[in-house]
Amino acid sequence: MAQKSFQEVFDEIKSKVSVSNKGGSPRPVKSWSRSDFDRLAKALVNDVNYTIDSVTIKNGKPEKKEIKPVQLYRNAIRQILIDFGVDKEEAKRIMEESYEIRNVDGLYELASEIIYKYIEAGKKFDFIPRQDFVGSLTLREIGETITEHKTISKNGEPAKTIKVKKQKHKQLEKKSKAPRWLKTHLK
Repeated sequence: MAQKSFQEVFDEIKSKVSVSNKGGSPRPVKSWSRSDFDRLAKALVNDVNYTIDSVTIKNGKPEKKEIKPVQLYRNAIRQILIDFGVDKEEAKRIMEESYEIRNVDGLYELASEIIYKYIEAGKKFDFIPRQDFVGSLTLREIGETITEHKTISKNGEPAKTIKVKKQKHKQLEKKSKAPRWLKTHLK
């Protein structure tokens, strides 16, 4: 059976996202699936022509830039093979569309840890800007807190106050806004 393309796997995963009508308006239920992540990662690393249309600002105007992440990734593997003594011509085969990377074990852990350690070091992780998206992640240190919450009274019982103590922890912060090139100043 032929392997599904990246777009087929992406569309399949996207079509299986359920919708909740809780709260009045329909919203997608966002959940984590390791198997879906691995399927998507495997399909992506095997799509050698996959291209990101990035946007940068040049001389005050948006400029599109094509990035081929799979070719960059496979080229890094090719260089490792050459460093280990594999013939250059033989190592070049990893760049071909016919070569299938069959296993993505460890890719999730590696990507997650690289991003986490980078932001834990106090840096901001910027996603590659797209035509309709810019976004970044940072970590924030939260000190110990104590909060009070009132319960909802049931069956005539009075509401109770519950105290919750939260230990010192880290919290992910995201920043995402409309890209500059999609904003227009109105008079």
